[in-house]
Amino acid sequence: MPDDQSYLRNEFRDTRIHNLIQAHVINMTAPRPSRPMEVPLPPLQWSDREEILEELKRHLADDSRSPVVVTGRSGSGKSALAAKLALDAQDRFPDGQLYVDLEFEDLFTATRSALLRLGQPKEQLADTFGGLLAHYRSATRGRSMLVVVDGAHDATEGLHLEPASPTSALMVFALQSSAGTEAAHYQIGGLEPVAAAALLVDMSVGVDLEPATDLVGHYGTRPGTVRRLAGLIRSRRRGPESDEDITRSLLAFPIPDLLEATYRALSPSASWLYRLLSVLPGSEFEEPVLAVFDTPGGNRQEAFEELVDAQLVTRTSSGRCLIEPSVSRDASRRAEEEQDLLPIELLTAMRTTLRWYQKRAQLADRAVMGRRLRRAPVPDDVHPPGFDGGTEALAWFQANHTTLDAAVRMAAAHGWGEVAWAIAEAMWAFFNNVPYPEEAERCYETAVGAVATPIDRARMLLFLGRTRLDLGKFEKAEAALHESLETATDEGDRQLIGSAIELLGRAGHWQGRYAEAIADYERALEIAEADGRARAAAIQLMYLGRAHRDSGDPERAEAYLERALDRFVEIEDGRHVLLADADLAVLRALRGDRGAMDEADLLIRRLREAGLARFEGDAHERLASVLEGEERRRRLEAALEAYERVSSIEARRVRRMLH
Repeated sequence: MPDDQSYLRNEFRDTRIHNLIQAHVINMTAPRPSRPMEVPLPPLQWSDREEILEELKRHLADDSRSPVVVTGRSGSGKSALAAKLALDAQDRFPDGQLYVDLEFEDLFTATRSALLRLGQPKEQLADTFGGLLAHYRSATRGRSMLVVVDGAHDATEGLHLEPASPTSALMVFALQSSAGTEAAHYQIGGLEPVAAAALLVDMSVGVDLEPATDLVGHYGTRPGTVRRLAGLIRSRRRGPESDEDITRSLLAFPIPDLLEATYRALSPSASWLYRLLSVLPGSEFEEPVLAVFDTPGGNRQEAFEELVDAQLVTRTSSGRCLIEPSVSRDASRRAEEEQDLLPIELLTAMRTTLRWYQKRAQLADRAVMGRRLRRAPVPDDVHPPGFDGGTEALAWFQANHTTLDAAVRMAAAHGWGEVAWAIAEAMWAFFNNVPYPEEAERCYETAVGAVATPIDRARMLLFLGRTRLDLGKFEKAEAALHESLETATDEGDRQLIGSAIELLGRAGHWQGRYAEAIADYERALEIAEADGRARAAAIQLMYLGRAHRDSGDPERAEAYLERALDRFVEIEDGRHVLLADADLAVLRALRGDRGAMDEADLLIRRLREAGLARFEGDAHERLASVLEGEERRRRLEAALEAYERVSSIEARRVRRMLH
């Protein structure tokens, strides 16, 4: 947890809200996302989908624009069709394209991610799937965009993401569909034999059309099968069988498992690298990570190009590579089965690779959050590229968070605890900005079990306790925080002591134990002031004001909030200036001060502009408590609208009040 609570301040440049504080005036503007164009580019080789492509394009041009569902078995070319369609239709949707791949993310996580990419502040995101869908409908209303959902098992998953705009369109590509007539349904299978043969000729280079036609007639015409055939042919051309008639051999001696045959045709260095890539965290990786590999023959790049040539690894975009799921599963099986045969160099390379991810995450953390308390050392034996700014770094976290989560678990499982908790520490920059509390809890549970020193365990327990507070797991959160406090006290670390006490105060406050919370905030304030940490002290003053307010002592609350406001202005912390100002305005409005209600409304609008929906809803609800009739109802409806963006619990409570 940051020693000065900098993770709470709104001092963001390119990733979040910009603040300008001049003579107590706050100007805040939310960042405007660029036009998203997320659908991957189509493959270089394209064949025999023109008829359905034209049908889908005609459907997109239809004013009704009902959702489109395309189903087909794995390997039938659904993703390629989606990419080709999106490329051809890119000028038809002025607000861009949104691409959701359910092959690698569950629907809940994917919806959250989509909202963030649409520019929605993380503070506004709901903690339930229903709330996220409501927010998604709001975020897509008034836009003209194409939403493509790929990799779904059943199309009904993707139909949840229909945009709320008559000028937008949704296309879902799935293995099957149990959806009804609310969507237009299309099904694809294998290619026509002539088209499949032509595709094989294009992909394998050097194969004549006649033997290619015989090959696809025997092995099948699905694009995925053609790809495997092409990979095997290209791989065999590199080996001792390069002088043979490979196509004739494949017909004379049919191979039941093309992937197995391709693996067997690899050189020792390439097969070694294939197994290594299979146990990397995640199926997508950045090509610069290859720099850590030292293949047995010392020909790392040549071995990698062999995997690319064999269609086992695909370069998806500049600097990024993908091992498709079937290949990843096969390579993982081989790595497990051949574990006893793997040289010690392979394990060393695995560890070095995880350290590469560790340092990359640490560089991203610093780009996003700047100065904060960090304890993990930065490796000096790996050299990943850095980041130009917070936007790039946060986007990298978003694209790689599941990989990093897997890296934490992998490092812990291999006994590399220092790598596991170092990655987890760096990931706070992501979890603090993007609401993935369930994933964060798993990450820090793993990190707590991986650390070797008491003080580092105390730090991981702080992260775990804070995450559990967000999840409402108060008993478990307090257990983690008490253990962290006890350890920090034994080690004499005042920064961690202050952070643990403050979080324990927050746990008590959120559960209505105000006297206990006030005592904890006062202790944390004393430590922060003694150590000269101005922001931490100002935040404790604000928490003390809120605790006294909630306990029924508005005079004392106002005194603490005014002190906090002065401190925030002094240190130019715009986010907390706004929060303290809003708290004070609502207090004065409740007291009936002249002009306070107008001031409160002005600050509530600024809370909304800043994406602070929970505070916006709280302010409306408090003001409703002193109003009657239609004015009270209007305030409660405004509170409900704000809460629906972030929390179903508060929304349900206010909904009951309205009814």
